[in-house]
Amino acid sequence: FLAQANTSFTYGMGSTEGSQTRVARDTEAINEAFGQSTPAVVLVPRGDIGRELELAERLEQIPHVTSVLSYPTAVGAAIPTGFLDPAVTEQFYSEHDARIVVYADTESEGTAAFAVVEQVRAAVHDLYGDAGLVTGMAASLYDMKGVVTEDNQVTNLIAIAAILLVLVLTFKSATLPVILIATIESAIFLNLAVPYFTGDSLNYLGFLVINTVQLGATVDYAILFTDTYRKHRRSMPPRQALARTLGTSFQSILVSASILTSAGLVLWLTSTNNIVSLLGLLLARGTLLSFFLVVTFLPAALLIFDKLIAKTTWHAGFFRGGGQLETEKEADA
Repeated sequence: FLAQANTSFTYGMGSTEGSQTRVARDTEAINEAFGQSTPAVVLVPRGDIGRELELAERLEQIPHVTSVLSYPTAVGAAIPTGFLDPAVTEQFYSEHDARIVVYADTESEGTAAFAVVEQVRAAVHDLYGDAGLVTGMAASLYDMKGVVTEDNQVTNLIAIAAILLVLVLTFKSATLPVILIATIESAIFLNLAVPYFTGDSLNYLGFLVINTVQLGATVDYAILFTDTYRKHRRSMPPRQALARTLGTSFQSILVSASILTSAGLVLWLTSTNNIVSLLGLLLARGTLLSFFLVVTFLPAALLIFDKLIAKTTWHAGFFRGGGQLETEKEADA
């Protein structure tokens, strides 16, 4: 849980390193010739060229900023705009705004890129308040990071709550839904923790998709196993019921998990798009982890909490020995 919570994420199209696509080759060639460069565009109210010059000088002092292109730095603060051809001034000024372009030697996202965005916005806010605007790829991805982080928490809570509700209505139990969700969520945590331990970053799309798809697609394994266990449990003790359940449901779960795993592996091995390939890998790995926990962790949990399940399940009818069935009314008595 702690590892997956500390996995680093990317929010753009991801790195093209190692990719055989045309865009990857072109990007590599351009960076080799001109160096890494990520622009950010600053829009501020027009009319105070002295303040524009001050802002440009402050922006030049920010680490990783290689150059700042503005009217005062490119043309000169002492030269009136009326002395120049409109084609020149239009590159820097519109009717009400002045444009300043900031170039940094960082990638479009990451710790360094986001630090530059924060410092550029701080400098603009100090001189222009909320009237100054900062845009560009790095600024957009920085905003996306905040939106995704907040939205992901809401999405996960809604997905878990919805599945919990379905499981409660299906099993009429207060404990079985929690055990089933814990099983699949543990598999999701293990899946998303792998990039943390390997030192890799994870695209946020993969994080969002796996958080919901793996939960929705593989919780069926746990439902099938638990439903079969409940039927056998009405006529035999817990251990015998688990053994019978594994014997009857293992093959069905294995076939379903194998199909989904194979589909994910094919996507991972064949796609030249980094994000699509990552989704395939996460899906395949997550399915295998869910399958493994359903046939190991889930039986153990059902055995440990057998008595609690019997007491918190409506008309459980669990076998107690001597041909007796443990119903909810008998448990209350």
